[in-house]
Amino acid sequence: MIQIRDLEIVTREKLIEKGSFQFHEGMIYGLSAPNGSGKTTLLRVIAGLTAARNGEIYFEQEGIRLNRKEIAQRLFYYETTEWLDKNLSALDYLKFVGKMWHHDVHQLHSIIHFWEMEEFVRLPIRKYSLGMKQKTVLAMYAYSHTDYWLMDEPTNGLDTVNQERFIQFVKEAKEKGKTVIFSSHLNDQLYAITDETIYIMQQQLMSSKDGWRGGHS
Repeated sequence: MIQIRDLEIVTREKLIEKGSFQFHEGMIYGLSAPNGSGKTTLLRVIAGLTAARNGEIYFEQEGIRLNRKEIAQRLFYYETTEWLDKNLSALDYLKFVGKMWHHDVHQLHSIIHFWEMEEFVRLPIRKYSLGMKQKTVLAMYAYSHTDYWLMDEPTNGLDTVNQERFIQFVKEAKEKGKTVIFSSHLNDQLYAITDETIYIMQQQLMSSKDGWRGGHS
C-alpha cells in the first residue's frame, strides 16, 4: 500500500494541496488533469525522484513501512521515451531491467512476443518510431515484475490495436496483484478501466469516489 499524508507539491510555481490518500494493492488508478497541472510531478514525488513541499509518502506491507531499498525493488517508473539512449536497443534495456530485478531471461521471450517486438528489438532505438519506443518502455515494466507501476501517459504513440493490448496488459497486472497508477489526458477513455480516478483541478487533488476530497473545500 502507498500512503499519502497531508501532501503538498509545487509544479511550475503552482501549489497543489492534498489531504491524505491510499493506493491499495491490486488496483488501477488514473491521474487526470490538463497538461502542466502536476500529474508528472506527483508521479515523481511518489517515485522518490522529486521532494514534496510538505507531507509524506510511504510504502507499507502488512503494516510495516518499507525502506528505500525495499521500495526500489518493488516499484518501477520510467517517465518518458525521451529517457531512452538512441544508441542502445530495446533488448539492451530489457536485459538491464532483468539484471537489476534478478529475473530469468527465459521470461523475456514471452514479453517480446506479447508486444510484437521481434523485428526491432535488436535495432538501435534511433531507428524506432514513437510506438516502438513506447512498447520498449512497457516491456520494461512487464520484465521488472515489480508490485507498483507508475506510468506517465503510457499509451502515447500507440495505435488503436496496441492501446487495446495495453488495456489487456494492465488488467492482467491487476489480476496479479499489482498496483498501477497512470496519468493520461482529460476525458481519456482509458479511465474506464480504473478502479478510481484522481482529478487535479484548480491545483487540488480530488478522487472520483465521494468518500474523499483533497485540498480545501
